[in-house]
Amino acid sequence: NLRTNRLKELRSEMKDDSQFYMGKNTLAKVAFGHSKETSYLPGLDKLSREMKGDVGLLFTNKNADELEQYFKEYSELDYARAGSIATKTVTRNKGPCPDFPSSMYEPLRKLHLPVILNKGKVEFEEDHNICVEGDTLTPEQAQALKLFEHKLASFQIQLLFRYREGTVTQLVSDDVLAKLEDYQKHKIDKMDGDDDGY
Repeated sequence: NLRTNRLKELRSEMKDDSQFYMGKNTLAKVAFGHSKETSYLPGLDKLSREMKGDVGLLFTNKNADELEQYFKEYSELDYARAGSIATKTVTRNKGPCPDFPSSMYEPLRKLHLPVILNKGKVEFEEDHNICVEGDTLTPEQAQALKLFEHKLASFQIQLLFRYREGTVTQLVSDDVLAKLEDYQKHKIDKMDGDDDGY
């Protein structure tokens, strides 16, 4: 669930000594090499085998320990997207919505929100849960959360492996890697199951 704007900010912040690569894994695998014989540098074939799913590369001159600590602590709040799990219940109480002009009435109704126009002002006609903790967010819920400025997601980058001088070091537990593989498999299965006529 890549956040392009957040990644742009990171790229800009680290541009003097680091470079991010987000692209086709196949291309990176070919460049690194698939085996010891085809490996561009010793050990890169091992890293090549780990490039699965939504991963990227970070080339850097920064101190490895400092960089790993930085990303352990790095987290930016962001708006949740459709398909995300709601991390808390968000409720709008009955009453006026002073931040919205009357022209927002129809768009809010399209998001299945119980709003009415009262003397030209948009208001909720009853208390309403935009989402409930544990819900898988619909596109309408995700849009409503954004309109009402509720950030339920966090943008984080998790470093999985480090390559240095021919050695590949795993930086996370096997459990974390297994969860990532399950997530990728679920994502692919979901895409395969969507019959959109294409």
